[in-house]
Amino acid sequence: MHNTNQYVSQFADIPDFIRDIKYIIVFYVIGDFLTTAHALNYGFEENAFLAVVMQNYGVGSLLVLKILFLAIVYWNYVMLKDTDSKWTDLLWTLARKGIAAGGMFLVVNNLMVIFMECSLVQILHTVV
Repeated sequence: MHNTNQYVSQFADIPDFIRDIKYIIVFYVIGDFLTTAHALNYGFEENAFLAVVMQNYGVGSLLVLKILFLAIVYWNYVMLKDTDSKWTDLLWTLARKGIAAGGMFLVVNNLMVIFMECSLVQILHTVV
């Protein structure tokens, strides 16, 4: 028989994890998903992999991929939390802030496609 306490202890830190990733959830998951779904009416998905996935399985598949990504982030969170290194706090902070910043970039890019019919990525390509 499996020990129930073992499974409970594995997921005891989920509330702390969710509190830590609130900006990832807001920008990378919800914000990007909603703005991408809306921006597809004005343009196309620039990420070739995501374009193929969404073409074959619908825009909801993007949300599934984002939830799978959150599972990977959670696994990293648990691994870093169990590591006794002076760098773990810094690594976790950089990771979660980096992902949240990436989500903010994606939201801004999608909002530009919706309202200006030009993406931030396109502007950066012309400048560089």
